[in-house]
Amino acid sequence: MALPVVLLTDFGTRDTYVGQVKAVLSARAPGAPLIDLTHEVSPYAIDEGAWLLETALPFLPAPAVVLAVVDPGVGSERLPVAVRAPASSGTGAVRYFVGPDNALLSPAVSSDHRPARPGPSPVPEGLAVRAIENPAARLETVSATFHGRDLFAPVAAYLAGGGDYESLGPPREELTLLPPFGGIAEGEAIRGTVVHVDRYGNLVTTIRKEQLPDAFYLDINGCRIARTVRTFSDAPRGQLACHVDSSGFLAIAEREGNAALRTGAARGDAVLLTPS
Repeated sequence: MALPVVLLTDFGTRDTYVGQVKAVLSARAPGAPLIDLTHEVSPYAIDEGAWLLETALPFLPAPAVVLAVVDPGVGSERLPVAVRAPASSGTGAVRYFVGPDNALLSPAVSSDHRPARPGPSPVPEGLAVRAIENPAARLETVSATFHGRDLFAPVAAYLAGGGDYESLGPPREELTLLPPFGGIAEGEAIRGTVVHVDRYGNLVTTIRKEQLPDAFYLDINGCRIARTVRTFSDAPRGQLACHVDSSGFLAIAEREGNAALRTGAARGDAVLLTPS
């Protein structure tokens, strides 16, 4: 049977882009299960796409192919790549990651092998990276603006159908990576950013659960939040509170409201956590 293909893009659902990608996948890998992880990554937001993929990765099937496309550099000199990575230690299962070499595929690499600063990094032992050059693994005509359909989808279908990974192109010794997601210590304080705003208006930050002191307050966009709760219903209705999101990161929520509207904050805004 064909491997599942997991899709993550910033294409949205208003246009036919996602449908065209899935049509190519279905034509070239009939029967492959297609899993729409999300197509609502903020446009061009490579870091958000990588974060969403990283937090979902433990729940994805293995073996599988992950087709990830957030590609503001489409048509430029950035390389199209395919990564083969172990799904978990000791199981022998692998996942293939197909997409642009622009740091979107960082979750293929464990946090302890990611660099302190973004950029090209050596490929860790146990992983393989290949540049996609084999013309047989893409559409006959590749547009300059839609590699998701013309290049990445055919490669994902090829791998899902059992195609030879080594035949895709030459091996690469480097892969562009983001640092591990997490807050940055500033004395006793921890600085982070809003990496994602979900459809409820919850502001998810880059500060990990493991970084939290027993008591703290959080400053964001001129608002100070001192209330910490386990879950939404523990906060008074209409009040802002901090909690650990299901992703394992600190989030700001307004019970039965919209924290983004309430605070005027947006993705990329700074947050500062101070022990109290």
